[in-house]
Amino acid sequence: MPEGDGDTREAYVPPEIAHDIRKFATVNDVDRHDPVVDVSARRVQMLVGDVADRTADLRDVTCRDLRQHFARRLLAEKGVSPRVVQTVGGWSSLQSLAPYLDEPTTGEVLDAFADRSSPDRYRADPPRNDARPSTARTSLSADARSDDLLSRAGALGEALADASTSEDVERATCDCLADTYRAVWICDGRGETRASAAPERTDDVPGEVLAAADLPDDFHEVTVVSAPTGGALSGCSVAVAPLRSSETVHGLLCVADDAFGSADRTLLADAGRRVGRTLTAIARKQLLLADTGVALSLRTTDPGVFLVAASSDLGCQFELEGVVPVEDHSLLYFVTATGAAVGDVLERVSGADAVDEARLIRDYGDGALLEFAVSGESIAPMLVERGGTVRELSVEGGVAHVSGVFSQRVDVRQVVEAVEDAFPRTNLRSKREVEEPVRSAASVQQTVHDRITERQRAVLRAAYLAGYFEWPRGSTAEELAASMGVSSPTLHNHLRKAQQKVLDAVFDDPDHRVVNDEQH
Repeated sequence: MPEGDGDTREAYVPPEIAHDIRKFATVNDVDRHDPVVDVSARRVQMLVGDVADRTADLRDVTCRDLRQHFARRLLAEKGVSPRVVQTVGGWSSLQSLAPYLDEPTTGEVLDAFADRSSPDRYRADPPRNDARPSTARTSLSADARSDDLLSRAGALGEALADASTSEDVERATCDCLADTYRAVWICDGRGETRASAAPERTDDVPGEVLAAADLPDDFHEVTVVSAPTGGALSGCSVAVAPLRSSETVHGLLCVADDAFGSADRTLLADAGRRVGRTLTAIARKQLLLADTGVALSLRTTDPGVFLVAASSDLGCQFELEGVVPVEDHSLLYFVTATGAAVGDVLERVSGADAVDEARLIRDYGDGALLEFAVSGESIAPMLVERGGTVRELSVEGGVAHVSGVFSQRVDVRQVVEAVEDAFPRTNLRSKREVEEPVRSAASVQQTVHDRITERQRAVLRAAYLAGYFEWPRGSTAEELAASMGVSSPTLHNHLRKAQQKVLDAVFDDPDHRVVNDEQH
């Protein structure tokens, strides 16, 4: 309970949780002024306590412990304003937060003042020209600025989740950041603008900035330089962030404003990574619909590949049924294993550095369908992160054969070199151009691919491969959500939307209706 006399207070929740609560209320006809959970506060506490009792790690955790962790994490780790923490957490005064704030060291004090007064600090961020109109950014307090940036990050995440083409991604990114910054561009490495939300006649600014800054091709951090003088943005600074997914850079995010603080740099770095990963996912999706691609076949006996090591140790065989990209560069492997006891396979694979979790989906007697959550270094993630689609991965007797298909635009030589550097006992067996025209039965498939977002596709494919649609089910929604690192409501949300689009493609297809009419 919050400190003070009040029994209730406003609760602040992330946008995705607010969305789920509103959705729950709508589905269950909960009026705006009715309680969402129609039980007493004591009953809610009992339910939470019951869950804690059944969860070993939470048995000794009290509400006070959680509040202390909440405060320390926001104040010490995230650098959130104490006044924001006080309001959100329900503390009666700033003094209540004092125990969670460490005394600053002498170096931290000097650094704090240096951040505001050092000439070098603002060498690339010139002061605002007082002759120009004040912007929204300069009039915001520090707390309001943090709230604005947090809101922008949430809005960007939602927009990217719904984007289905690279043009949608770039347009949505510019639109989401336009209310926060004076100008936003997405451009290629030469500064040619592909999308923007900027004043007229400023699309050449990124090219001029890049030419003057002479940035390296492989830069990773947000870099801030001065805008060209004499133009509409004279006196501003321009922050440049790479749209990066692993080793692939899809372009640059350029943003102009009066100055950029650490929170701005964090937001833009995160935006660059999010947009980069989304563009990689869309490129992979478009590859599935392309007429041609480049197929690479690799052979490896390197024990650093966890399936190779497990196959060699246990004398078993593995056959990859499919992979699904999930958050944080992770992959879900769906693998059929034969020739060894399921328990031995799970124990051996679970101990591999690359594997976060392994579980049995279905035991067939002479084999088993297993799921591996892989986030460490292995061949399939390396191919996927570089824009490829893994078509085959089979392992027997400590020898793995892997094939992946890439877009014609991908530098496959760099892909092969990266794999061979990571796993020296790997060699390229073949490289060839393949033709894979979209099948005509595919009017439904085409429609689904056009309408479904990458995140919805990942959830739907994972559910299919994990036996969610079989009877009896090979996996529950809770197990699937845990594997993908999302909440159960989020998984259901994406799964329902994906199913709806699939069914729309079936039942709303004109040709499909004509066939049915003729049959009846």
